[in-house]
Amino acid sequence: MAKRIRNFVDRAFSRTVDLELLHRLLSPYLGQIGFDWDGLPEDDGERREAIFGLFAKADLRFPAKLQFALYNITTLSTDAGARIIQEIASEAGVDVLSAYRVEGAADDLRFTPRFMALVTWLDHRPIFDRSLSAAAFLAHSTKLERDAEREDVELRHHDAGVQDGFAEAARLHFAGRYNGHYCDVRWFEEEDLLRVLILHGSKPETKNVDQEGAEDTLKFREIVQSTIEYDQRRSAIAVGSKSATDAKKLVKLFGAYVLGDGDIFEASAKEELYTLGPLQRQGDKFRFNFDPEGEVTHVALREVRIDEAQLTATGRLRLSPWFLSLGDSENALRRLKEVAPEIDVGDVRIVHAKIDVTIEVDDSEIVVPVTIRPPRTVSMRDHSAAMQKVLERHVRAHLDELAEVRPDFR
Repeated sequence: MAKRIRNFVDRAFSRTVDLELLHRLLSPYLGQIGFDWDGLPEDDGERREAIFGLFAKADLRFPAKLQFALYNITTLSTDAGARIIQEIASEAGVDVLSAYRVEGAADDLRFTPRFMALVTWLDHRPIFDRSLSAAAFLAHSTKLERDAEREDVELRHHDAGVQDGFAEAARLHFAGRYNGHYCDVRWFEEEDLLRVLILHGSKPETKNVDQEGAEDTLKFREIVQSTIEYDQRRSAIAVGSKSATDAKKLVKLFGAYVLGDGDIFEASAKEELYTLGPLQRQGDKFRFNFDPEGEVTHVALREVRIDEAQLTATGRLRLSPWFLSLGDSENALRRLKEVAPEIDVGDVRIVHAKIDVTIEVDDSEIVVPVTIRPPRTVSMRDHSAAMQKVLERHVRAHLDELAEVRPDFR
């Protein structure tokens, strides 16, 4: 947390931030953090340097409410966070920057993602809170994925008692597992996609802290986020969580309360949803198939990892004594053949493959890294600040087209 505080006001931000905004954020806590705002130098540069110094020395002595504010503002102080704020504000018919625009002037260079997050926190808290919840669904790059065993299933989350029943079951699970007393469940709907955000406690942690000049210990239970996304069109669920055990439990609870069948996803848990067998069969001759006139404009096999792990007769995985990860800007399998021609790809196991998918969105190109790790994992990271709905619409919708990842590559 202290690192987040120190990073909140960096050199660039301290030189450009609207000092009145920052004063509004800090004013309730100035006495507690020992900072004399009225005593700041008259010179603007010196004032900003003093403010930078305050954050550079920040530690856990900052009041908890200020830490909470800075942590949340920093969470949305990214390109992705700014896009989320803009989209949610637009849906609400609100321009969060209207009070700071100069009529007839070009876009103000002050309007950085961090500036936008700070303004929204101070002036448009409902929009900020909704944006923060939306950002939680981008936090887990790898998710547990399952398919319902039948497609004629109907969502029951609007039926009386369903949401409360699910929330109570989730609370009991996390209370029993972590002895935590906090569990907040939030529901979001978007066309055929139902999203559930669960804020809950985790394992307790203990840290040494400076308590008024003496060493002390602080024991705390971090609030973490688990997410559920259910796509009604595909009857598919994706759960993001820090714990695989928690993710599996949430899958079961969602099935039981929201779909009326706690075992509806069990069959797919045993299936091989993704395979890299075609890469092993074709080796360096493998090519992705996609429509050159479509939204996917380029696909590169950026990395492969191989080893000699094998399944035994009892179904257990015999670990490999070695592994090799090899990257390339276009085709890692071709690079592997050049670097290690003695390795026959058909005789080893490809542990994972990483691909870069280039997508044309609104007259610009976005590169989305995708990792395929059989038998049941595909993960995507949004390094390009694309909104999650863009990923859903353009990447997941085209996985079958460009590579037939599920159930097979072409």
